[in-house]
This record gives sequence, structure tokens and C-alpha cells, in this order.
Amino acid sequence: MTTTADIDIKAIAASLRAIRKQQGLTLKEVEERSNGRWKAVVIGSYERCDRSLSLNKAIALAQFYQVPLDQLLGLNSESMDSATSSSRTILDMRALAALAFSDERTTLLKSFLGALCAKRRDWNGEVLSLRISDIALLGLLLSMSESAVHEWLLTHKLILGAA
Repeated sequence: MTTTADIDIKAIAASLRAIRKQQGLTLKEVEERSNGRWKAVVIGSYERCDRSLSLNKAIALAQFYQVPLDQLLGLNSESMDSATSSSRTILDMRALAALAFSDERTTLLKSFLGALCAKRRDWNGEVLSLRISDIALLGLLLSMSESAVHEWLLTHKLILGAA
């Protein structure tokens, strides 16, 4: 059980920042996506330990980021490891376009990625950086676990730099 003495405020602040960055958001984007509910300056203050984060606000922020409260606060070491990992899956869009077959999964994948490119206004067309949340959404869309999605992308040689 975690006691007050065990809680490191700087670790909580680092966890807040890590989760925001893991989701690929800038402070300004947090403010925009929350429709002003979370001001960039306030989130930055929490991340720098310049402002106290109440329990009610921590719960609301965890809901906004769609993460468990213990992960937001860095209280679960397993969650903290995943929150601080900045690894992204880099998808080779050229390889996807060159796939010789078109089954239902490939069609759904292309449709999802097209929408993702449009949303992010990323039209370079060669590579696309998938966030962890993107893989989770793909899993739901394709009725697969996140690890199965990753394995499927690897099997079809769609991940750039994968061995």
C-alpha cells in the first residue's frame, strides 16, 4: 500500500507530462481538445509542480486522458513504465499502398489511416507515426488485441525499421 511518505510529487508531475506526451499532445492541444476545460498554463503548472492537483481535478484529468488514476499519478510502477515509454510504431505507408491483396482488414486499415492522416493534416504519404491510442483503436476496429494488431502489421511488413 502506498503511504503519503511514499508519494513523490515530482514523480507525479513527471507522470502527468509523460502521459500527455505519450498521447502526442502539446499543452496547447490539451487546451484545444478540452474546449478550454484544461488551460495550457494550468497543465504546465501541474507538470512543473508549481500548482497543487486536487483529487477531483486528478480524477477529471485521468478521464480526459482516458487513463486509470493510478497511472496518471504514477502510483503503479507497471503503468509508469508504459506511460514513460515514448516508443511509437512507424507505419510504412508505401508498403501499405503496395500490398498485393485487399481483404476486409486491409480495407479497414487503409480507411482508418486515411482518416487519421486527414485529422492530423499529415499528407507526406510515406510514413505515419501511430500512437499507442491509435493501436488500441485499430484493435477495436479490427476486433483484435493490441498485440495482435502489432503482430499483423509486422507480419505484413508495414512497420518501418522492424527486423
